Amino acid sequence: MDHKINDSTLKATLLAMGSALIITIILLIFSSNNPLQSIVFFFTGPFSNTYNFGNMLNKAGLLIFAGLGMSIAFRSGMFNLGGEGQVYAGATAAVLVSINVNFPNRYIGIISAVIIGIISGALIAGFSGWLKKQWNTDELISSFLLSGIIIHFTDYLISGPFKDNSSFLNSTVKIPTILFIKQFLDTSHFNISFFIAVIFTFLAFIFLFKTSMGYEIRLSGLNRKFAEYGGLPINRHLIIPMLISGGMYGAMGSFASMGSYHMGIKGFTQGFGWNGIAVALIAGNNPAFVIPAALIFAYLDAGTQVAMIHSDLSFEFGNLIKAVIFFLITAKKLNLKKEYLYD
Repeated sequence: MDHKINDSTLKATLLAMGSALIITIILLIFSSNNPLQSIVFFFTGPFSNTYNFGNMLNKAGLLIFAGLGMSIAFRSGMFNLGGEGQVYAGATAAVLVSINVNFPNRYIGIISAVIIGIISGALIAGFSGWLKKQWNTDELISSFLLSGIIIHFTDYLISGPFKDNSSFLNSTVKIPTILFIKQFLDTSHFNISFFIAVIFTFLAFIFLFKTSMGYEIRLSGLNRKFAEYGGLPINRHLIIPMLISGGMYGAMGSFASMGSYHMGIKGFTQGFGWNGIAVALIAGNNPAFVIPAALIFAYLDAGTQVAMIHSDLSFEFGNLIKAVIFFLITAKKLNLKKEYLYD
């Protein structure tokens, strides 16, 4: 129940990250004609210029939202595997609101679009929590299947009725320029969403560890039968954590579309939902450690991207590295036992 990461969790995390780095270096050595150059680009690329550095911070900010959502869900004993669909829905909802509603000013427009995105993600995840409450439906399965439905439906909206026929991309039209979230650091995508994510981190920590509801959620996650015996409203803690988790994924999608892409793009999520799980596990499902966990994951991802651009590494190799990182982190942390989610 303590909010600190214990020694076994820290060791498992460091071992997973160290193993991922070693395997990555080995893959770089055997996959590149100039391995030294590839390794240098991998480790130094994210800091080579403001564009790469800003994009790394922007990715970290987005991953913070996802990591927070998964941390709260895991702490409550719930599994939200529908992050991909929730990010996608949040992003698309924010875009559709932005291009179809005339707002009186940019601030109301941006805030409204982001809130709509958050609500979209929250309702989708919350529905899985409701199914769990009503019929004890496994939320791991329902959230995953529902995500697939949402992704296909969103693909239809983007490539069908809302498609920009003047563009070569499979996308909607761009949102009005006035609703773009201002970007920092030259041409990078880094924007205020990073700082909002940091604020959300502190709020999530206070909620989980400094409020009675947060205590109830953590207790329910540790032992739901004991919590029920103690008189806690455990049914409420099947839905609320899923609402929060989906809302954080929706926020991730909203800020990605409003601050980075400025349109709805088919398939843009690029594994955001699954990366959120990795971030939460690196952080030990503790909001206090989500920020460094997101920065680490974003750094590794940015290094892979830079190495692909400036060396002979292929796009498939970049995905392979990310898959190795994700696999090792989740394997070490999960250890095939659900109990490890509550260190």
